[in-house]
Amino acid sequence: MKSYLKDINDIEESARSVQKLMKERYDCGGSSQNPHPICTIAGADAAYGEGYRIGVVVLFSYPSLAIIGHGYAKRAVQFPYIPGLFAFRELPLIIAAYEKIGLVPDLLMVEGHGYAHPQRYGYACQAGAILGIPTIGIAKRPMRGDMEKHPGNERAMHQEILMGGEVTGMALRTRKGSPPVYVSAGYQTTLHFACRMVLETTRMHHLPEPVWAADLLSRKYLNLL
Repeated sequence: MKSYLKDINDIEESARSVQKLMKERYDCGGSSQNPHPICTIAGADAAYGEGYRIGVVVLFSYPSLAIIGHGYAKRAVQFPYIPGLFAFRELPLIIAAYEKIGLVPDLLMVEGHGYAHPQRYGYACQAGAILGIPTIGIAKRPMRGDMEKHPGNERAMHQEILMGGEVTGMALRTRKGSPPVYVSAGYQTTLHFACRMVLETTRMHHLPEPVWAADLLSRKYLNLL
């Protein structure tokens, strides 16, 4: 047990060092410019089975939101779950799926946090920096339970997410009566732009169509493979 805990501690220490170095080199959440024009948007998500994961990236045209194509990958779970280090667990899988879509999207939406992170450098930030494309983080839950928000019930109503007195994200109601999503800026995007794009790409579900499609397909592949 002591050896296992030491290994986990060593993994965590190394990952946090990498995260810190990436934050110093690749800006997240502080961009004053947003990507333009947006013609394609990709959504990414993963589903977990017994010891393995399925990652999916779905590419959409924008603003029509017609599906252009998708890629998926299956990998063994290799990185343990450590709070604040979700990118190290999921990103290698998403990169493998991303490489199969054959086109570089103008924007990537991931199911996770970006700037709304204790180190201000979550999954969406790392994904964008590594892939070299603008990103937005959309999460179903806040980073911590005590950060849960309850914006008004109408579409587009929102509440700021504060960390250390700083606005790091937004709890955003995308559909009347649906749970809010937790939106944050990622690589080369601003929070205002992130919220606008989430609302513009949410049509029939409470998640943006690219993320919803990636979530749906990852679970379907999980049952098939």
